[in-house]
Amino acid sequence: MQPTIRILVLSFAATVALPALAADNPWFGTWKLDTARSHMTGDTFTYSKTPTGMDHFTNGPMSFDFTANGIDYPTLGNATTAWVAAGPNQWKETDKAGGAVIGTYDIRLTANCKTMTIVATGSRPDGTPLHDETVYSKVKSDGCLEGTWKSIKASQSAPSDYVISQGSAPDTWKWDIPGWKETMEGKLDGSDLTLAGPTVPSGITICYVADGAQKLKYQIKSGGTVIDQGEQVLAPGGKTFTDTSWTPGKENEKQTWVYNKQK
Repeated sequence: MQPTIRILVLSFAATVALPALAADNPWFGTWKLDTARSHMTGDTFTYSKTPTGMDHFTNGPMSFDFTANGIDYPTLGNATTAWVAAGPNQWKETDKAGGAVIGTYDIRLTANCKTMTIVATGSRPDGTPLHDETVYSKVKSDGCLEGTWKSIKASQSAPSDYVISQGSAPDTWKWDIPGWKETMEGKLDGSDLTLAGPTVPSGITICYVADGAQKLKYQIKSGGTVIDQGEQVLAPGGKTFTDTSWTPGKENEKQTWVYNKQK
């Protein structure tokens, strides 16, 4: 489930706008992730065993139980995860939302159980190929899969573009993420906004609060529970903005995403 979480967070947190006339709003336009200048690692999560022998995942605000028998187990909203063994210390994970597949992952541990590699493959909703890879190092061991893992390396095959434009009303904005066919519209007044798209689980909302003219704070929620938060800061000149995000309660695991304006 962890790769899906990061994809969703990238999509949700990538774009914001401040109240201004459309012609003067420095946030309006197309933005692309600059992977070379971003720090996309450092987050942690933990696997453990329940008293009944199930596997348990948690990163703090998110927790769920599953086992590698091919059955769909609930994660958040209407999303599920299903694992099957693919070899010694290897698994195939399939995540769904509303019964539709939203991600497939190959999970491999090294023989000493100290390094985990998760590879996401397939296609984005717009048909473009997907091949993202994240490497984790074990920082606390309670077994082989069991223990706490920290991301140390991440790569994306093709970072998505994000388009920000005027909404249907003068005081609203619209965000489109073409590669993921995601869209959102609303006011930036601290109210919860819903992101719609074929890979978005139900119950996901985002709220923004302005902190001065060049900064916006946000929270991403699932069923009302905050699962990610952060802030975006627009650079002088309006050509780049930096998104710093972290899991609630894990401020020491902040990740930084830099976006460049394309047009």
